Amino acid sequence: MVIAHATSVVQQRAFAQESADSIALAAAFGGTPAAQQLASLLGVSITEIDIDAGNVMVKVSTNDLIATSEATSGR
Repeated sequence: MVIAHATSVVQQRAFAQESADSIALAAAFGGTPAAQQLASLLGVSITEIDIDAGNVMVKVSTNDLIATSEATSGR
């Protein structure tokens, strides 16, 4: 039972981080609209987004977890 719970928590944390990573990349190349569209598809909320000269920082929340990611467009 403990292992099942721990596995579930790890999966939820991984999903939150993977979502943040994907949304940061979407924002780097498609701006805020792309980030918002992907967040909607993934079922997560963007709690913070900062786009500055191709550098992006996002925070997302899902299942009471918060994940942060950064990306750059390389332009």
